[in-house]
Amino acid sequence: MKKIIILIGYTLLLATIYAQRAEYADLNGIKLHYQTQGSGEPLLLLHNFTSSHKVWEPWLRDLAKQYTLILPDMRGHGKSTNPSNLFTHEQSAKDMYALMDALKIEKFKAIGASSGGMTLVHMATMDSTRIESMILVGATSHFGQPCRQIMANSQFETVSEDWMLDMKKHQPEGDAQIKRLLGQFNAMQNSYDDMNFTAPYLSQIKCPTLIVHGELDEFFPLEIPFAMARAIPKASLWIVPNGGHLPIWDARWADIFLDTSKSFLKGEL
Repeated sequence: MKKIIILIGYTLLLATIYAQRAEYADLNGIKLHYQTQGSGEPLLLLHNFTSSHKVWEPWLRDLAKQYTLILPDMRGHGKSTNPSNLFTHEQSAKDMYALMDALKIEKFKAIGASSGGMTLVHMATMDSTRIESMILVGATSHFGQPCRQIMANSQFETVSEDWMLDMKKHQPEGDAQIKRLLGQFNAMQNSYDDMNFTAPYLSQIKCPTLIVHGELDEFFPLEIPFAMARAIPKASLWIVPNGGHLPIWDARWADIFLDTSKSFLKGEL
């Protein structure tokens, strides 16, 4: 009987730790969908463009043992609305600070992928006191010609089948929502002020920052993460060998990314 009681107690504990609580926050003219999970220090996880909070699922069970995870869908993504049909990373940063204010979270750690990482760059330069440490995966300080060309070529009618299938996993409104997001992504080819961080701006980032970048990233060539690492005072740089854009979802690197992230966020690296 004792073993049964212990097992039931453990099962209930796991259910409490891993239960996802879905909520909506009305802020900045949108209805922002987010989920929370786990217990401990707050850890904000920001997904890449045309994705959703679901992209973090491979690591949630493990991270939820140590952190209270905050998992938003950025404006227009997943179940979050975006009536303006406009997206900038600066506005996304303001959304995330508004969410953390609504949750009464003053200080937190964060991981961001691509546009999620660019949102964090804005957040860390807007206010250098609130993010305690952050991990930027496939992020950039500015848009160069390679990514502008990809943006220009990204049309609903021409995107790859694999990308389309992936977007359909994350966008519950289907083709209509995907068309809106691709339109916003396409428009970024002509954006020059949203992502435009020179070294003096990056030097304002005070928190420990781990920059994770694929060696063969087709969007942002290696000179960008190297320059970011030089400019951010407490930066560390991990170049993933033969990795493309967002290499952490490659099975070869997923477990290593998890272990590295946990060590970095605990201040062990």
